[in-house]
Amino acid sequence: MSKTFSLVSALALTLMFSTAQAVSQSVTETATIAASPADVWETAKNFNDIASWHPAIVSQTTTNGNQPGSVRVADLGGPTITEELIRFNEKHKNFTYKINKVNPAILPVKNYIAWFSVQDNGQGGSTITWIGHFDLVGDAKAADVEKGVRGIYRAGIDSLKATLEANTQ
Repeated sequence: MSKTFSLVSALALTLMFSTAQAVSQSVTETATIAASPADVWETAKNFNDIASWHPAIVSQTTTNGNQPGSVRVADLGGPTITEELIRFNEKHKNFTYKINKVNPAILPVKNYIAWFSVQDNGQGGSTITWIGHFDLVGDAKAADVEKGVRGIYRAGIDSLKATLEANTQ
């Protein structure tokens, strides 16, 4: 009994210690776009078409469009990121996805989940919000990973903004 108790206690302490060591991060990027929510959503919503508006994505393959469970492999010009669509909400103009596979040398994260939405900003335009939550892998520096993820989001949002605002002028 005491050996079992000691083993269980040691395991519990190990799990608590390893959980305490995990560093969770969140990144949020937003932008206002002078285009209708319908136009912004129509451009950005397709899980199988991110390469058409995100400058970091050279190409992608997708298994099942905007259906939950669809898997996208985004080619960054060599390295790839494999993502899975978790939820797609046409009515509320948002979707949630997770990263299933990424080389930690490219993006040192695990348990990555993100939410992308388009909302009416009440001033004739739209607000895009892109939020990601993730844990760091290995000895990655939180500030460096946050900067990288923020840069990925910002590049996509800025590209959408430039494209859509150019079309409204």
